[in-house]
Amino acid sequence: MISPLVYKRLTIGLGVFCAVLMVMYGYLFWSYGWLNIRVAFADDQTQIFEDAWKHAMQSDPAGAIEGLKEVINYYPSGSKQQEGSRLDRVVERARTNAEQEIIAHLRAKTGEDLGEQPAPWIQKYGKH
Repeated sequence: MISPLVYKRLTIGLGVFCAVLMVMYGYLFWSYGWLNIRVAFADDQTQIFEDAWKHAMQSDPAGAIEGLKEVINYYPSGSKQQEGSRLDRVVERARTNAEQEIIAHLRAKTGEDLGEQPAPWIQKYGKH
């Protein structure tokens, strides 16, 4: 026959185990919620870049510059994503790709080569 002391210890042990599981569940629930929000932000950011790129591809140089400015200025690294995080790197790659594509479009449209940096293009073709 098992003594009542064994049942008491078993009950306490299971109670502690359940408490640990509840804390872990809470942590995972919280972490997943924030991850979901950050992924939604990243999706929104990359969609904005894509929309600006598409608009720039169908525009004259002045319109392309507006798209380029939007890509550059829309929530810089560290504002919607934790700076340096994996999602931030994904967003920044999408930003860089959009910038490069718009600059390539400007190069083809104008016949000029002002380099890979956006600033000279904005200075020359942007609305002052």
